Order: sequence, then C-alpha cells, then structure tokens
Amino acid sequence: MKKNEDILEMWNTREQFVDEDDIPDIPVVTKEDYVNIIIPNIIRCGGIPKSKLVIGKTYVGSCRNASEATWNGKTFTYKRYKFGSTFFEDINHFEDDDEYDLFIPIKVKI
Repeated sequence: MKKNEDILEMWNTREQFVDEDDIPDIPVVTKEDYVNIIIPNIIRCGGIPKSKLVIGKTYVGSCRNASEATWNGKTFTYKRYKFGSTFFEDINHFEDDDEYDLFIPIKVKI
C-alpha cells in the first residue's frame, strides 16, 4: 500500500522535533510497524522514552488536547477544557498504544 509506505518513509527520514507544534500526528499503522518503526523514530526525533521519565514532572509535548502533561509513573495527566468545564484526564505515553490519543513528551517543563 503506497500511502502506508509514504507514512513510514516520512517517519524514517523525519528530522528532530523543534517544539511541541512540530510533532506530527501519530499514524495509524500495523502494530508491528508501530513498534518497529514509529516508536524508535519518535525517540530518535526527540520523544522521551518512558524509562527516562520522572514521576511528578510535567513535560511539554503533544497530544490532541494538550501540550503539557504530568507523568504519574503509569500515564500522563493533563488539564482538559471541554464545553466550558475543566477536568483532569489521563493519557498514555506513546510507547503504550491503546488505539486512542497518546502523549509524546519532548522536554521537562521549566
């Protein structure tokens, strides 16, 4: 499938992330391609692997609804604004794909 090949090639040749706005959407690919191609390239481009995260630290990064989230040792928690309400929501790290939105951390928030 040409589209899938183009997506994987883009990730294989992707440059370092400049900031949270420079992180592209995570593509929908096979589990094998996600584990073998997408995850290593997110890390190569500046995504912080789970093994390097610190519990309680807030990270700058990207997901659909936030550009910063706090690591609790299992998931990230971020403040979500929806229909005039504010609440906290958990989101998985990009290494823990659950077929929903994922957070890609790139630096500790200062």
